[in-house]
Amino acid sequence: MSENEKVPWHNKYKIGIENIDEQHHKLFDLVNELYTLNDDQDIKERLRHVLYEFSDYMKTHFKDEEEYMLSIGYPNLEEHKQIHQDIVNNLLKIISTPAKLNIIKSKMRVVAKRVLIEHILNEDMKIKLFLFEKGEEEVEEEIFDLGDL
Repeated sequence: MSENEKVPWHNKYKIGIENIDEQHHKLFDLVNELYTLNDDQDIKERLRHVLYEFSDYMKTHFKDEEEYMLSIGYPNLEEHKQIHQDIVNNLLKIISTPAKLNIIKSKMRVVAKRVLIEHILNEDMKIKLFLFEKGEEEVEEEIFDLGDL
């Protein structure tokens, strides 16, 4: 994957909770907007808009995800909330540090890989496992969905 290539969404990133999956997909869409930007006259304003929209939506997503974890009695909620806060802090560093477009794209690619992919596969999948162990039917069905393998 080159540094100017979009970050693709795959069904293997679904955790089986519709609202959260939709929000994860939207975060992929937002970060991929960076790869439609070119150096032109209004690049700073467009870049600022994309980064702040991504940041705002990510905060909304984290809040919704944390509320969901609370509602199901997820045992690692506080640890998960700290991970979310660390992600927000890292994103704020990127947004507040002046850099060229290609550098910002590169840094956001790292954020995308860590936040959108590694976080979903390593941390959010624990929510799916917790629900499966509790015997939640809708999630149990999703676990065996081999959709795009």
